[in-house]
Amino acid sequence: MAHIPKHTHIAYRCPECGTMIFGLVGEFALSSSMLRLKCSCGKSNLDITVTNDKKLRLSVPCVFCKQNHNFVVSSSIFFGKDLFLLNCPYASMDIGFIGEKEKLDEATKENEKQLAKLISDMGAEALGDIQPQDLEDDEILPDPAAYDLIRFLVKDLEGAGGIDCPCHEGPYDIRYAPEGIEAYCEGCGATYLFSCASLSAAEEYLGLDAIELK
Repeated sequence: MAHIPKHTHIAYRCPECGTMIFGLVGEFALSSSMLRLKCSCGKSNLDITVTNDKKLRLSVPCVFCKQNHNFVVSSSIFFGKDLFLLNCPYASMDIGFIGEKEKLDEATKENEKQLAKLISDMGAEALGDIQPQDLEDDEILPDPAAYDLIRFLVKDLEGAGGIDCPCHEGPYDIRYAPEGIEAYCEGCGATYLFSCASLSAAEEYLGLDAIELK
């Protein structure tokens, strides 16, 4: 039986002009070193690269932070889900959309409504009014590379049984916190703080073989 090439649709909202950018990604196209979906305004782009273990690394522009967030997903999730959403861990709002065209269109339209409501609720008139204005990227959030590294560490520890918490069940994830990056249990809410805002600071935690959330 002949192999049927897989493909999926992807979208993000440009932080500069506010336009929703759509693209189509096929599995054969990923044989190149990098794929780039770029806004016509020329001021933002979503990049997809293939990792050494054949997973997909996505660098997705964020309308809330005005910097890219990094995500790593398996090929089976990227091409196999009807709809898969990537969100800003700081604002808890969707910024990346992957999936079938119909589902993706529905999700992006709903995102448009949510964004309009957020702008209205904050007493603003436009997207730019709710974005950081005069701060450098490293003053807005910890380095996205640090977030990426801590996520890898936490998922590795979780897979190896190296994370414990009061409920002993998980699952575990991470999020930004005022003091750095925080691992938390979705079940009982216990947390563990990684006090790091830079990649070099995050790398100091790589020697951990276990953490306990409290």
